[in-house]
Amino acid sequence: MNEDSQPMFFPVSRLKLLVMSLVTFGLYQTFWFYKNWQLFKAATGRDISPFWRAFFSGIFFYPLLIEIKIWAKSYCVDPNFSPFMLTIAWIGLLQCVRLPKPYLLLSFFSIIALLPVQENVNKLNCVAAPNHNPNSRFSAWNLATIAVGGSLTVLAIVGTLMPA
Repeated sequence: MNEDSQPMFFPVSRLKLLVMSLVTFGLYQTFWFYKNWQLFKAATGRDISPFWRAFFSGIFFYPLLIEIKIWAKSYCVDPNFSPFMLTIAWIGLLQCVRLPKPYLLLSFFSIIALLPVQENVNKLNCVAAPNHNPNSRFSAWNLATIAVGGSLTVLAIVGTLMPA
């Protein structure tokens, strides 16, 4: 274990993951997948494409959670999540976008399935790379995205809840 080493998986606070996912209509989740696979590739040297694994996150969600769980155990971090149950929850909540108004708003809750995973990733990263940047601060770009995306999210919710 090298104290200056790179984290195994994408470090981000759960609050930042939640907020950024909500205000980007879930696009931040795709970024989250990309960064996790990118760091995993760097740490393991495996010949994978982080871009395509993020693009097809519905297929690669479960394998990512399995890898996180395996690596957490190898660093003596007790992974307290079920990859299978979280995959079912995430995919199920994403599919709610196909429901009629206002029930399609349930798809916003897909982020809930990522929060226990991120909690474990953060614990793992603290052990594997103690001096890593925890990525808990909101950058200027994040704040701009929150301002614009947050406004659009509120408008979308209000528009969805208004009677026809």
